[in-house]
Amino acid sequence: MKKRTLLVPMLCAAVLCVSLSAEEKTAQESTPQSGMNRVQKIETVRLIAAAMPGDALKDWMTQGALKKWNETYADLTQADGSSAILADFFSHALIFEGPQTDSSGIYAFYNPLQDNVLLIQTDNADRVPRIEDFAFLTGSDFRGETLKEGEYPQAIAPTKEMLDAVLLKNTAAVAGIFRKDFPATTKTFSLRKYRTRNDSLDKIAFNGGLRLALLKKFTLPEAKTAAETAAEIALHLWNSGLPELKDYFRCPAEDASLLEKYSALSPNVRTSMFPVLYFQNKQETVFGFSSRLQPELLVLVKVAVDGKSKPLFVALPLSESFVAETSALLK
Repeated sequence: MKKRTLLVPMLCAAVLCVSLSAEEKTAQESTPQSGMNRVQKIETVRLIAAAMPGDALKDWMTQGALKKWNETYADLTQADGSSAILADFFSHALIFEGPQTDSSGIYAFYNPLQDNVLLIQTDNADRVPRIEDFAFLTGSDFRGETLKEGEYPQAIAPTKEMLDAVLLKNTAAVAGIFRKDFPATTKTFSLRKYRTRNDSLDKIAFNGGLRLALLKKFTLPEAKTAAETAAEIALHLWNSGLPELKDYFRCPAEDASLLEKYSALSPNVRTSMFPVLYFQNKQETVFGFSSRLQPELLVLVKVAVDGKSKPLFVALPLSESFVAETSALLK
C-alpha cells in the first residue's frame, strides 16, 4: 500500500507534464544517427520535441518555416520554450510517411488524443530532414467535418460512441485522407491545399487545452481514490509478469493474447506507460495509459465502480493497418 500511495504524486506530476525525467533523458540523448532512415530520424526528433518543444522546433525548421510558425503559433509556446499543448501533441503523435524525393518529403503527425494534425514538408537534402513548410489543423477540419456550435470533439469528450471506437475511426479516416492526398508514388506534392486554411490556432489550442483540462481532473483531491487505483494499475503495467497480469486483469472475451503481447514489450516502453486519459461515470472509471516511446499503443483499463470484477484490459493498437481493418468492421 505504501509503495502505491507514493506513486500517486508521481503519476499526477506526469499527467501535468512536469516530471517525465526518464523519457526526457531518452529524448535528449537520442540524436539522429547517420545509419537511420528518414522515418527513424523523424521519430527521434519527435521524441526531442516532446521533451523540449520550443527548442526542437527552432532547430528543426528552416528560417522561413520558423518565421511563419512564430507568426501564427508563437502563443502555443512559453518564453522558456516550454509548451504543455505541444509537448502533449508530440508525445502521443503517430507518424505517417508520405511521398519522398531526394530533395523533399511529406509527413503527417496525428495525435488521436488531441485530434490535431501537423502536416510537414521536409528538406531532404539535410542529414536530418528539416521542416520547410507545414500546415497545422484539427482532425475534424482535416477530415472535412463540421462541429455543431458547442459540440466538443468526440475523441476528447466522447458522448456518442465508445472512446476506443472513436479513436479507431478518427485515426483510420486521417490515415486514409493522407494516403489519398499524398500517394507514395507521386513526385510532385505541396501542402498548399491545407496551408491556406485559416483560424486554426484557436481550434488547435482549444483541442489541446480541453484534453489537458479533462486530464487534470485526475490530479484533484476528489480524484484521490482514482489516482490510487491508477498507481496500482501502473505498477502492474510496469513490473508484472504474464501470470500476475492474468491474475490482476481480465480481457475482452477472455482473450489473454492481449496480455501476452503486452508482457512481451520492451522494459523501456512498459516502465514509461503513464496515464494519458481519465474518464469517470456512474458505472466505471476509464484510464488510458501510453508511452512516448511507442504512442501507437494505447492501453485502456476500465474499472467498475462496484469493484465486483477485475479491471478490464484493452490494448488498442493505433497502427495504420490495424485501424483500417478494425474501423471497417465498426461501420
